[in-house]
Amino acid sequence: MSTTVTESLSKQQISDFHEDGYLIVRNVLSAKESDELRRVVKNEVKRDAYPSSLKYPEPAKYTVSGNRLAAPGLTEIAEHPTVIRAVESALGQPAHLTAYVAYLRTPGDKGAGAHCDYKRWRPVGSSMNWVFAIIPLTDFDTSYGPFLVSPKSHKLTQVIDPDAHILDLTRPDREALPAFIDPELKAGDLLVVNEHVWHEAPAGSTTEDRCGIFNKYCAVDAPPAAGYYPYNPTALDALSDAGKRLIPVCFDKPIGTTRLLIEDSSHQESKFLLRRDAEKGAWELPGGEGWEEEKLVGWDVGARIGSLQEIAQTQLGLEVPWMSYIEDVEADAGICRVYGFSDGNLDTDALASGGCEWFTKSELKKRLGESDAICHAVNTWQQADIIRGKGKACRQSRQQFE
Repeated sequence: MSTTVTESLSKQQISDFHEDGYLIVRNVLSAKESDELRRVVKNEVKRDAYPSSLKYPEPAKYTVSGNRLAAPGLTEIAEHPTVIRAVESALGQPAHLTAYVAYLRTPGDKGAGAHCDYKRWRPVGSSMNWVFAIIPLTDFDTSYGPFLVSPKSHKLTQVIDPDAHILDLTRPDREALPAFIDPELKAGDLLVVNEHVWHEAPAGSTTEDRCGIFNKYCAVDAPPAAGYYPYNPTALDALSDAGKRLIPVCFDKPIGTTRLLIEDSSHQESKFLLRRDAEKGAWELPGGEGWEEEKLVGWDVGARIGSLQEIAQTQLGLEVPWMSYIEDVEADAGICRVYGFSDGNLDTDALASGGCEWFTKSELKKRLGESDAICHAVNTWQQADIIRGKGKACRQSRQQFE
């Protein structure tokens, strides 16, 4: 299924996208535009790319990502009107840019095997409604290495209970994968791919670099369960006034702490667990200093689930199997990333010890005031129009889902 840059996306094309899992728009960039963007990416790779242990042109896949979108020549593609139109048509919602990524693959790299990019532990891949926006800057053919997709493979994953507050998914059956096809992408084309579509990128035979843009966008009502990638003000300012809406969170402070809103959903009116700070005497959410899960995450920073699971075990003796991002708030130690967890089978008596107590939403408002950050987190957590999934730690998610 494909269209040209001059055509609008029809209802039939969007229907076909949902059926097949991908959409092609041809000739989004001219040959001159593709060549120039490829030149900029190559220069950025030579200057500084992930992983930093590699030195161009050593055989490998090099990544220029995240706040690097502010580099001259890289910004415009993130907010390209044709790209955004196609992405938002596919999502059915306005979009947030969850990942800005340019990949450059040097000759000798082995390519990538079959996989899908829904990742519960990564900011880039843990939304319940997101898409790839792939723009080859070289032809993706047998010479450079194609980008293959498995049509309809997104249907191998299903929402278990569509009416649940926090959604969960079935595990895909890899043995049932439909055959992969080559969409024959040329430099300047756009491929929009559903988050659950399986794909692979075999190695090519050319002696030249393979290069492309692999941005990811989520629907504004479906935040990543692991939390958003933290863009900085420089990246935000690089975008046009119209494009700034694509940046979901922006701050120039580090994520220093992380907190967990624990909900007991066994009652008609939910209750939430607070912990009294021994030194300040103030009520707070369980949590504390957080840290990155660096292994197998790389450039995609922002997730604090693994660290918060360890903190919850230490502070409360509670094993938290999953959590879902709520928001980021300013705190004394920088930014505090807040997650939520809900369960109707908690041992509430055991948890209400060691300075902890349960409060209803109305009790929290009375005790803390409606403008308090904890009350705000509760209100955001209970928003009915937000679609949330279950975020997990890296080590845990690879075992349980992939």
